Amino acid sequence: HVRRLSQRLGFTKEEDPVKIERDLVKLVPREDWARFPHLMIWHGRRICRARMPLCEDCVVNELCPASRV
Repeated sequence: HVRRLSQRLGFTKEEDPVKIERDLVKLVPREDWARFPHLMIWHGRRICRARMPLCEDCVVNELCPASRV
């Protein structure tokens, strides 16, 4: 979920997990590092699904470059 959402939300264009993490570390405050992946996983499972994302229910759809709304 973290890889797919990071790319979908425009946080990274990388494919390699190490490079994705490097990009995310630049964006996410240090105090949120432990919580951030869990939030991404939750969001990916419930809202931003791979095949049928629920963009109309997403709280960040106005900021998301991949939003269908």
